[in-house]
Amino acid sequence: MRTLCLLCLSLVLAGPAEAQKPRDIVQTPIEDEVDRDRTLPFLAYTLGELHYLAYACEGPDAQEWRGRMVELLAMEAADNGRFRDRLIDSFNEGYRSQQRYRARCGIEADAERRALAHRGRDLSEMMRSAYFD
Repeated sequence: MRTLCLLCLSLVLAGPAEAQKPRDIVQTPIEDEVDRDRTLPFLAYTLGELHYLAYACEGPDAQEWRGRMVELLAMEAADNGRFRDRLIDSFNEGYRSQQRYRARCGIEADAERRALAHRGRDLSEMMRSAYFD
């Protein structure tokens, strides 16, 4: 949980503070607000796409997104072999998807990286808000 917070904070820009919710409103359980079994694999897929683009455009030393994936695995699937494998498969499929789609770097690749980073930030914010708001 602590690492999830760190990952979310690293992907999400600081936003304006929101007013606290009144205590008399019954909050929906986290499971109903965010489908963890769908959101986390999609986040892993996005990290895989970003990793390929960084690796292809910056070289083999570009390991930031792979490192974020390692953090995600440690936070969300350290003890769950099947779910861990699912996240790894999603990351690898995202990598392969970009590898098939993006043959070279340039303006289009940079635009794709920005769009993917934005999507990753949105997914992370959705997970963060489910746990902490």
